[in-house]
Amino acid sequence: MATSSRYKMILISEAQQIVLDNTKTLPSEEVSLTNALGRTLAQTVTAKDSLPPFPASIKDGYAVIAADGVGEYPVIGESRAGSMDPMTVIPGTVAYITTGAPVPPGADAVIQVEDTERVEMADGSKRVMIKKAAKGPGQDIRPIGSDIMASSTVLEKGELIGVAEVGILATVGATSGLQVYGRPHVAILSTGDEVVEPSTVNLGAGQIRDANRAMLIAAAMKTGAKVTDLGIARDTEGHLEGCFKKAIDAGVDVLITSGGVSMGDRDLIKPL
Repeated sequence: MATSSRYKMILISEAQQIVLDNTKTLPSEEVSLTNALGRTLAQTVTAKDSLPPFPASIKDGYAVIAADGVGEYPVIGESRAGSMDPMTVIPGTVAYITTGAPVPPGADAVIQVEDTERVEMADGSKRVMIKKAAKGPGQDIRPIGSDIMASSTVLEKGELIGVAEVGILATVGATSGLQVYGRPHVAILSTGDEVVEPSTVNLGAGQIRDANRAMLIAAAMKTGAKVTDLGIARDTEGHLEGCFKKAIDAGVDVLITSGGVSMGDRDLIKPL
């Protein structure tokens, strides 16, 4: 029996680099937004539209012409999130507006409702007192594209799609035909005559429950990989080779083994 190994001991960082150098990119596939969570983008995603797609009010209040200043004005219409009366704000008029609503044509600022006071009119018409003038054009208005500009990149190729990324994809309308990299198929194999299933109630002499395989399976599943459990291989060449053949026949991308790499005469993983 050899007393020294023909297999050089290497650093973990070296082992990781060897794995990375020999890892090929999997082909991409199309998924819908509902199936994109946890996948890795195989494309760059750009915005079809600007966000907001129109000048939008930051606050509830009144759309005004900044140069008009303080005073009492007729309210010529309303702009609410999702709808706007047909109107154009001209000097000497204002329009009621809600948060997120489009700023009507002609208006160039928004006065928050706290700086106004409704004026009760006997004829039922709507008027408002602007008590504090706008500091200038653009006050409390989100310009077109202030969040996202049309044609800008919102997610890069290679990014992992998490919860926030799903929201971004929904925002730009990328709901179908998303190109993502395929999920790797990972097989997990434990080795050792002393290793038994975790469900074993009464351990025999020298036996231990298989914790490594359970943890490795969980770790692989957490990454989103397809996982094949190859069970426990006995410390015999024929059985180990059979397990390896099963993994190859299943077309796995990655085979992870646990145990069988020391200097004992039944540590058979390295020669294989």
